[in-house]
Amino acid sequence: MFYCRSNKPARIIINLDLIRLRAYSCAVMKRLLLLISALCAMVLISSCSAPRGTADGPVVLDIGHYIGMGGATSPRAVNGKRLQEVSWWYQYAYYTKKVIEDAGYKVYVVNRGNAPAGGPLAAWARRAGVRHLGKPDGGRRYPSEYFPDRVASGIASADYAIYRRASCAVFLHHNSTRGWKRRGGSNSLIICNKHNGGRLASCLAATLNSQVLNNTMPNGGINCRVEVRSVDAGRSAGWMNACDDAGIPAAVVEAAFLNNAAHVRYLSNEANARYYAEAVGRGVVNYLRTLGREPRRYREDTDKPDRGSFGYAAESRRLHVPGAAHLW
Repeated sequence: MFYCRSNKPARIIINLDLIRLRAYSCAVMKRLLLLISALCAMVLISSCSAPRGTADGPVVLDIGHYIGMGGATSPRAVNGKRLQEVSWWYQYAYYTKKVIEDAGYKVYVVNRGNAPAGGPLAAWARRAGVRHLGKPDGGRRYPSEYFPDRVASGIASADYAIYRRASCAVFLHHNSTRGWKRRGGSNSLIICNKHNGGRLASCLAATLNSQVLNNTMPNGGINCRVEVRSVDAGRSAGWMNACDDAGIPAAVVEAAFLNNAAHVRYLSNEANARYYAEAVGRGVVNYLRTLGREPRRYREDTDKPDRGSFGYAAESRRLHVPGAAHLW
């Protein structure tokens, strides 16, 4: 008898093996795709790890310099007072803060140094709610925690603004040159960062021009101007660039000169001093209300040194950054 042997069972087994192989391959592919996605996410997170400033963030006011390194000082007393940059702003930063808070915005006042031990400075610090970062730098430059190629004295205050995701950061200073300026005015200025600070600086300058300079405070007809600083080797640019990288508009107020006798006479008067500090606050409010929601520029790669950076000495020298040869 002749029998025809069927190969169907073998075909079924082969088909089942193919199905299992395809299922295994799909599972492997899914795992591979998940791994690739995770790696891409890690790269993305690492390149954007720094907090970013937002329009809804708080305003950070930094009292420039610190106890023991007080900044500009008037060459002699006027109206019985010899003004010093840091102590003046300890006394009057409260009024700048209050104007901004009264407009509905959150404000932090900071100083990179240690808290005053006592006396009027301690009382003024408590009134303004100054947060002392305890990082006096003695004039040396240190890297940012978020953008390590950004190195500056005063970087701690910039890092605080980044940590708070600030809507803007304003560094409260006065200026000075050698000797008294007996005639004319001083070249008052607002310094700002390159990509995000122009609008903030313009609002501050416009407010000081319309309300203070050559209005209540004599300045020989010279208006406050805006100066952009974008190379870290320039004074103050390092900390402003760190803010710029995080999309935070930053400006340094350098409108009053403590070697200008007319400016010192004005600032030594209690009512005038309050008005000046409040005008700075009004300039910040003007910016927040009119231009604070304009698009911001963020630095995407935090690990690659920026062309203007002052941080990595060898890299800065390779890129021929001015001043890099003098790094320590």
